[in-house]
Amino acid sequence: PKGEDENKMPQIWTQGETESNSVWFPTIDAPNMKSTQEIFLTVDNKYTTLSNGKLISSKKNNDGTRTDYWKQDLPHAPYLFMLAVGEFKVVKDTYTRGDGKKIEVNYYVEPAYEKDARAIFGKTPKMIKFFSEKLGVEFPWDKYSEIVVRDYVSGAMENTGAVVFGDYVYKSKRQLIDGNDESTIAHELFHHWFGDLVTCESWSNLPLNESFANYSQYLWDEFEYGIDEADYNAEDEANGYYQSGNYHNLIHFYYNDKEEMFDAHSYNKGGRILHMLRNYLGDEVFFKGLNKYLSSNAYKSAEFHHLRLALEEVSGEDLNWFFNQWFFY
Repeated sequence: PKGEDENKMPQIWTQGETESNSVWFPTIDAPNMKSTQEIFLTVDNKYTTLSNGKLISSKKNNDGTRTDYWKQDLPHAPYLFMLAVGEFKVVKDTYTRGDGKKIEVNYYVEPAYEKDARAIFGKTPKMIKFFSEKLGVEFPWDKYSEIVVRDYVSGAMENTGAVVFGDYVYKSKRQLIDGNDESTIAHELFHHWFGDLVTCESWSNLPLNESFANYSQYLWDEFEYGIDEADYNAEDEANGYYQSGNYHNLIHFYYNDKEEMFDAHSYNKGGRILHMLRNYLGDEVFFKGLNKYLSSNAYKSAEFHHLRLALEEVSGEDLNWFFNQWFFY
């Protein structure tokens, strides 16, 4: 928003996925590329900025502006780079890692929603702890921020350490009694392992990102609310796939447009197949396999065969038959 609508404060935000970030900085805009990043943002002093990585410095200039220096030391894919600027309030929280190190967890909201930020996002540290322990892989980034923007072109986006949400998540404590967005919050967080830490090698392999993020919603419901709640919501996910009205292989190499991959196959169907695979292998083998996959491919890109090989190594079983039947054909 540019300030033309008095009900929307002026703000700047970016959306990179799939290959839009090359519009504002030079890069090889592909998911199998990874790099570190630095960004200097000079803004009027009244504005708050956000980007990936840590805020290294914030310097006031003589002309009433301020220059913020953000640095991401760990490599990630270009579509995950982001920036945001606006008169946001920052509600600060923390997550304590297993080694005792504290990680910043911050919520960027408009002033009117500062009082509601913890009600909206407050379970985030608990989610980080749960997923870190479930996967046996500690949260692999140096901070985690969640920001809510206006006129967003998507629902939410898992930019590394700086997740963007549309304004649909703005709810008062009273409204949250009737419904919350925990599933989306969990989904975007889980991407920080499946998508950000290990990234799909190509858009054809997108289910490596989105099927796992979809399945994280089940894992969170199962942990926080019990298996009945998880199964109830999983049925809705399955029905969403059944009603999607199109058909193609889950790993789809012959799309006309890469945006076609962002459908109920990559999300809903893939999440249900992962649940089936979990039940076939058993929890111990399934989650050890995910740990192996993440550990072996950390800060790299991967294809579905990398997942299969990790699960085979842990299980001692040939899983070509399962992957061929459910993922490739």
